[in-house]
Amino acid sequence: MPPRLHRLPSCRALLGLALASCCGLVSGCAGAGTLVAEDGDHRLTARDPDGGVTVVLTSGVWEGRPASLPQEWTVLHVLVANLGKDPILLAPGDLELEDDRGFSYELFDVGAAFVLADPQASIEAYGRIHPEEGLRNYDPGGPVEFEPIIAPGEVGARALPWGVLEPGTQMRGFLYFEPVESTANRATLTWHVTRPDHSAVVDLQFPLWVSRDG
Repeated sequence: MPPRLHRLPSCRALLGLALASCCGLVSGCAGAGTLVAEDGDHRLTARDPDGGVTVVLTSGVWEGRPASLPQEWTVLHVLVANLGKDPILLAPGDLELEDDRGFSYELFDVGAAFVLADPQASIEAYGRIHPEEGLRNYDPGGPVEFEPIIAPGEVGARALPWGVLEPGTQMRGFLYFEPVESTANRATLTWHVTRPDHSAVVDLQFPLWVSRDG
């Protein structure tokens, strides 16, 4: 499958960041809510016992700059552990966020990536490549649409990086989406996990509810 061309950053994505930065300087900016599990828990776990992939998703834990980012975007932290026998691909085009009405919310891709630095592939085997250090030459996955952007503050440094996750290793970081909390009550995040050759491993799903209790 040929790699899909990246689009230029949209005005919508950049405006959202500008608003988030402004809100960080002005009091009174109220968030629209937080995505949680049906029981109100901020942590959800999805496992594939056959493929050995586990993803832990946590909401409401952003502590970076701009501090008000979750008021403008949907911000989710994920830990991906590959306990299977095959490498898996982490790619922006494999993540799909859709609300209960069928509307989709694009992922904002800040361009972070990682490479294998140690042939022994230990937990600390990876070197992180920040967006400002090079081109976006990682596999975008797909075919889910996403929005490449240039992000200020700590948004890029804290993002989940893209690359090939070897067996016995893990990766963590934040995912950023168009805001779903202000327009919907329920949504589902689907991660179409694949191998580096794009063959399917599993679709992991996270059913999410919008909590507006603060």
